[in-house]
Amino acid sequence: MYSCGPTVYSFIHIGNLRAGLVADMFHRYFKRVGYDVTFVRNYTDVDDKIIKRANEEKISSEAVAQKYTQEAEKDFTAAGIQDPTVKPTVTTHIPEIIQLIERIIKNGKAYVVDGEVLFAINKFPGYGKLSGKNIEELQAGARVGVNEKKQNPLDFSLWKPAKPGEPSWESPWGKGRPGWHIECSAMSSRWLGDQIDVHHGGEDLSFPHHENEIAQSEGASGKAPFVKYWLHHAFITMSQTKMSKSLGNVFLARDFLTQFSGEFARYFALSVHYRSPIDFSDDTIDNTLISLQRIYEAKQKAAEFAQGGASGTPAQAWTDFIAACQKAREQIDEAFANDFNSAEALAALYTLIRDFNRTATAAAGAAGAAQGARELVAIIEKDIGEILGVGLNEPAAALKDLGRIRAARPVAGGVEKPQAAEIEKLLAERVAARQAKDFARGDQIRKDLDARGIVIKDGPSGTTWSYK
Repeated sequence: MYSCGPTVYSFIHIGNLRAGLVADMFHRYFKRVGYDVTFVRNYTDVDDKIIKRANEEKISSEAVAQKYTQEAEKDFTAAGIQDPTVKPTVTTHIPEIIQLIERIIKNGKAYVVDGEVLFAINKFPGYGKLSGKNIEELQAGARVGVNEKKQNPLDFSLWKPAKPGEPSWESPWGKGRPGWHIECSAMSSRWLGDQIDVHHGGEDLSFPHHENEIAQSEGASGKAPFVKYWLHHAFITMSQTKMSKSLGNVFLARDFLTQFSGEFARYFALSVHYRSPIDFSDDTIDNTLISLQRIYEAKQKAAEFAQGGASGTPAQAWTDFIAACQKAREQIDEAFANDFNSAEALAALYTLIRDFNRTATAAAGAAGAAQGARELVAIIEKDIGEILGVGLNEPAAALKDLGRIRAARPVAGGVEKPQAAEIEKLLAERVAARQAKDFARGDQIRKDLDARGIVIKDGPSGTTWSYK
């Protein structure tokens, strides 16, 4: 499996983070179901943007790339992304890139003009087969400002001549550096061979990047298909607009992970189907909070039930729930096997949590409670957790951290949420008011806390509170 990694000229943004998390889900799933996985995720460490940043910071392109590769690694680690088998960089694969270009030229599918090597798409009849683009229409559009060196306006660069002040390497065509597209073909070929099972990237890479990868790789090897399965994830949008640095609407992964958490980022990015866009909005954030809270409250209750319950033959209610657990496992397996449908897998989990809560209320101390509770925890941690990387933490700590996130969220109208010490003080006042039969004061405290984003729950074991 090959996944197109980031170009390291700046801190990665949450769109880059989603790419890393989606690839991580694929990686975890393949291992979970028993595949032996060789997973390659690259870093592009030579690029026009890196050169521009180096000039701005008055340091070398190599220093820029090293700095931001290390920062990306920190963010990937904070998000719980497992290491790929190999993390190649472009600059460590220049010999492989040159060798691949030589194979393409030898096969008559590229030509050299003034030290630049260009791929001849007319020599590759399958060009456009991934994206379904109409080549004639693309050619017509590309003729505006066409490079006169090109035999066809859609021909693309495999090797670029050196420019003053830019990193360059010796080659049979003179000093220069690789074109963007050839890099991934060379790195995937080096580590995975001429044909690979799975290739992942953002939906914006389908054309021209992945289309050009196919042309280069098949043009060099003569083997088709280059890739058996292409997996393209959708964008994160902000107010329905694609997030991009050029639009100035970028949310850095580092800021997101600090404000929320690695697990929060995982749920946010993976709880919808990977081919579906995610709009970065208050609603999406609130839904993530509510969903994680449901998982951890159920896990916390299940952990308590797993320690108790009567012995003997399980009560009918728990027998039914244990059967529901097996059905949920099958539904979750089927969902992930059907193009990694994480949303459907989570829906099966929430149905099971609802069943557990009902059964726990109806048959709390009955035989079978401990077994049913253990089944639920196993599904959260194994069937969901090992693939999505959520629900794996200790419940009390996880719920406390969700409380931290909620506390920092604004309430409608801009009202500031109270901190724990103030809430506990007001709840003590409420208890005293109710003991003094001043019910009006007790109700007023509840209403005031509700207006400030605090939910109060009275139960047999006392009063609890949580942030909305």
